Amino acid sequence: MKLKLKIKEEKGSITLFVLTSIIFFVVVLVGLYVNSSYKIQKQQKEIQKIQNSYETENIDELYNKTYNKNQ
Repeated sequence: MKLKLKIKEEKGSITLFVLTSIIFFVVVLVGLYVNSSYKIQKQQKEIQKIQNSYETENIDELYNKTYNKNQ
């Protein structure tokens, strides 16, 4: 009963408005952080794939391995 009376008061309404707006901004900021974090992780995976595809082996080692297998 007392809770309903406090919500109807002016101070209760302002407090409720402030809390909802703060929660809204926190949710938006957390969403932006998660989104940017996901993009950074995806970009790191792409960079790793590109580096692995361009990584070259030492041709001498490859030749020796192949030569030793054939003997």
